[in-house]
Formats: sequence, structure tokens, C-alpha cells
Amino acid sequence: MARQATADLTAEQAKADAAILRELTARTEAAALEAEDTARLSPRERAERKVARLILTAHHNLPADQRPAEPDMYAVSLEAVQEVLGVSHTVAGQRRQAAADLIAIGYTG
Repeated sequence: MARQATADLTAEQAKADAAILRELTARTEAAALEAEDTARLSPRERAERKVARLILTAHHNLPADQRPAEPDMYAVSLEAVQEVLGVSHTVAGQRRQAAADLIAIGYTG
């Protein structure tokens, strides 16, 4: 009985944490889009930054003991980039590489 209660509490906490994370992600994305509007970025630049944010999110979602020192562009598959941007495999690869280059020069989202 106590184990079930503990499991229920853990599941509820996980749901609450996920909701908070979704809200934070939405706020971060909205702030990034506003900054991109202000900077008058081209659609390509916006797409590259969106992919960079995906890479950074994937990096930060790794457990601390498994997280490499630098974000890895391969943490986000080309298929995921294709789906998010609605582009071909080749363009997805170009956007992911450009996103990795942005991160390498200091882009943090």
C-alpha cells in the first residue's frame, strides 16, 4: 500500500514537472521568436536558430553524468529536423550543420 502511494506521488510529480517544462519551453520559444522578429532574420536564419534550440534542448535534457561538455548536433536526428521544418533531407542536414556552427560560436538560444 505504501509503495503504491509512493509510486502515485512520484507519477504526479513527474506530470507536474513535465507541465512546468512545457510552459518554460513555450515561453523560451516565444522570447526567441520575438528576438528574431526584432532582428529581422530571414526564414533560413530563423530555421537555423530553431534547430540550434532543438540541439541545445536535447543536450540539456541528458542526465548530467551522460552529458558531453559541448552540445552534439547528432542529438537531433535529420528526420526530426525534417519534420520540424518541413524540408528535405538535404536541407535538414544543412540547417543542422548551420545550427551546430551557431552553437560553436556562442549561440545559447
